[in-house]
Amino acid sequence: MLDLEEKFTQAGLYFELYHHHSIYTNEDALVVKKEQGFSGTETKSLYLKDKKGDHYVYLTFTTKQTDFKILNQLTGKRLSVVPSKEMEEETGQKKGAVSPFGYEVTIPILIDRALLEEEKLVFAPGRPDQTMVVKTADLEKILRLLAVPVFLVST
Repeated sequence: MLDLEEKFTQAGLYFELYHHHSIYTNEDALVVKKEQGFSGTETKSLYLKDKKGDHYVYLTFTTKQTDFKILNQLTGKRLSVVPSKEMEEETGQKKGAVSPFGYEVTIPILIDRALLEEEKLVFAPGRPDQTMVVKTADLEKILRLLAVPVFLVST
């Protein structure tokens, strides 16, 4: 994983980074959010792959069900969630702490278009003991900085 704190600092991008005990569930994340006092929309990132083994990340709301039919139509691929053990071996990340971006290799991101209406996005930057908050208005700059291909998902 890339050091997002370093990348964002060098690029002059606004972000907040919080250190806390490891969290793996949405319920725990909400408790930490209250304890730490930060604000923003909680997100989840799903680490996906197609039949050829190409990877994608889907960034959406923590409370939203994933409609794979829409994701498959958008990408033209049949996507599925990478099993936890395989994901951890490939990325070093644990289930519940998947980063939407910051990978050493280029991984396209599918973004729930409704997230773009939120002021700030809250996510795990690849570690269960950290939470990062970014301004949604900076998302395009972040994706350009990291050279990440983007698909916008309308659900």
